[in-house]
Amino acid sequence: MKSHTPQQTDADFGARMLMDNDARHEEMARLKESLAGSGIPTELGEYLPGVSVIVPSYQGANRLPACLDSLAAQTLPPHLFEVIVVVNGEQDGSLEVLKKWQARHANHALRIIYQATPSAGAARNLGIALAAHAFTTFVDDDDYVGPEFLERMLAVAGPDTIGVSPIINVEADGTRVEQNPLNLHITAKAGKEFTLTTVPPLLGFNACKLIPTAALSQIRYSSGLRSGEDIAFMAAVAVSQEFKAHLGTTETAGAYFRVLRDESISRQDLTFDFAVTQRLDVMVELEKGRSWDLSANDQLLLGLMRSQAGFIGRYLDAHPHQLDAIHAAVESSAVRDFPWQQINKGKARDLVVSYCFAPFSDTSAVVAAKAIVERGNIVDVISNNMAGVRRKDSSLTTIAGRYVENSVTIDAPPSFAGWEHISEFVTKGTAVANRQDARVGGYRTLYSRVLWPGSHFLAARFKLSHPQVVWTAEFSDPVSADAKGRPRKGSLTRDALFEEYARGVRAAGFPVLKTDNLFEWCEFLTYVLADEITFTNHNQRDYMVARIANKKLRRRVLDKATVRFHPVPPQRSYTVLPSDYQLSPHVVNIGYFGAFYDNRGLDDVLTALVNAPMDVRRQVRLHVFTDRPKDFGAKVKSLGLAGNVLFQRYLPYLEFLNVSTRFDVLVVNDVERGGELPINPFLPSKYSDYVGSGSQIWGLVDEGSPLSQRDIAYKSPVGNGAAALRAVRSIHGDWVAARDQVSA
Repeated sequence: MKSHTPQQTDADFGARMLMDNDARHEEMARLKESLAGSGIPTELGEYLPGVSVIVPSYQGANRLPACLDSLAAQTLPPHLFEVIVVVNGEQDGSLEVLKKWQARHANHALRIIYQATPSAGAARNLGIALAAHAFTTFVDDDDYVGPEFLERMLAVAGPDTIGVSPIINVEADGTRVEQNPLNLHITAKAGKEFTLTTVPPLLGFNACKLIPTAALSQIRYSSGLRSGEDIAFMAAVAVSQEFKAHLGTTETAGAYFRVLRDESISRQDLTFDFAVTQRLDVMVELEKGRSWDLSANDQLLLGLMRSQAGFIGRYLDAHPHQLDAIHAAVESSAVRDFPWQQINKGKARDLVVSYCFAPFSDTSAVVAAKAIVERGNIVDVISNNMAGVRRKDSSLTTIAGRYVENSVTIDAPPSFAGWEHISEFVTKGTAVANRQDARVGGYRTLYSRVLWPGSHFLAARFKLSHPQVVWTAEFSDPVSADAKGRPRKGSLTRDALFEEYARGVRAAGFPVLKTDNLFEWCEFLTYVLADEITFTNHNQRDYMVARIANKKLRRRVLDKATVRFHPVPPQRSYTVLPSDYQLSPHVVNIGYFGAFYDNRGLDDVLTALVNAPMDVRRQVRLHVFTDRPKDFGAKVKSLGLAGNVLFQRYLPYLEFLNVSTRFDVLVVNDVERGGELPINPFLPSKYSDYVGSGSQIWGLVDEGSPLSQRDIAYKSPVGNGAAALRAVRSIHGDWVAARDQVSA
């Protein structure tokens, strides 16, 4: 094939390089006929059978001849492959070298392309666009290949199958290193069908893979990356479809030879720019492909991101004084789920026990994560495997990841009130906590948070054996009484674990409770053993303390009690998972996110909408996100509000945070208190999420409740439809006034 006069642009020039359609179809028919019975794929759509070899070259005049000579020596017949050399950047004589080589190898199809911009990624993109054959492989201009390289890979490749070759390192002095770590990963797959997700190191470079050109044509190398564009591109290939892979041979004759130079990426000095800034850029590209569902592909991308973070970790090891600069670089980057463990390694001196924790989706997991952020210490976390009762949401790890070194999940059956399963969690969790405590030289602090009692039971046992640790225990809500003030049911067994707790209580100077109620014991142990007890509001503190029968213990609890409202999520969390949920700009949008119970609902709001004047009702939309949208929808339709109320299932937590910033008003409601509750001890955790959104809040409040005491834009008494109607009219009036002011 002819060479071409150098050009300064590539797109329209590349288009002229393609065969005209008739000639291409004739060539394809001829090749298919000649390959009948050969085993080489021939049903390849618009592409010719065989291989396109893409060689990007920058300042490669001295390196190209050896590379091309190895391709000319291939056992694959010359008519079954082409070589596309894309020279990029300032000219150094490479074009002349290529023309001379082409003149000596007239039977080989060499296509010579020039682009002025120095970019290996852009050069490969151009090569892919011009590839005429059904399969494509990449060879760097300073590397070379064995004589059976193309033939062996083509023999195992297919429309959904990638051919793979061994890779042998070549040192600067010519020494070949066959037993390198990467090659050991590859050759271990000999004789097996595998997927790229099982050999992540294969995705760290362009070489030694033969990939269907049709798949490559749908993906582009990032021209904005200064290094690592090969990792981002190959990762995108791997997750684009479910490719199988086969190793063509283990013999050196079919291998790719990677020449290691001082300027090779693997030998780059770990400067801040290379090890931090450029690695973060690569992680942004990798993260674009994430599905956030912890599927095999999602975990592959996470693993590749961790590998990139490894460079940052090694840089930090060598330059510990740069920790603040690294933190600033990560926080200002567009990486949403940075693998902080690489940076936090060896830094945790505090322990957190949260029975339910990310990635399991649960309010207690979310609030524990927010509390870790608020406390601001790097921690180890021990939690339980909640797979049987809670779904996973991998995006939740982004909330507190900045402050977590190790997160260990205990494999015990999840249970809220089952002593046997809670005991198993405590026993296994204590063993983990003890090992980690020894590793760090003793934890300074211990934090546990309950609605799930297992958290405090494990923390109490750890405190008994490590009395020097400062234990802060938080109650999200009363434990021994439910939302209606009724005693919770659940019994413990007076077994060996119980006796440990009983001895600890006696040693602290208190009598052992006579009851076997598990929930009362959860509170009691915490009251006796914790150094600090945190309540989420003053009503909760007063309510729970009033239920303590022992006056001495009651005084002790008050002495060490603190009140801390549910923490607001970090602002970054509101942008991690963008939502495409649509809100009309022509109406006032009111959002409600939460479940419904017989003592907590939206009847007041629905009644208000039914009775609202038509001009108000037409311009109000209530959006409800709940666990049972069908049941709620039936109620909406029966009230004739189908045009005013939209209902759907919950959003993932971080998507909820994102969409909450776009509502005009967000509704939060108290429980309707019955006679069993002398005061309302509950502050909805959703309130703190709403505060961080910047949207206005409408509270349906119980008199004297923690929510009623907060400074919020709109309030109406829970159970009062007339007051709710006044609130709706006020919300609508404020919205109209704001709209008119903007128009003016």
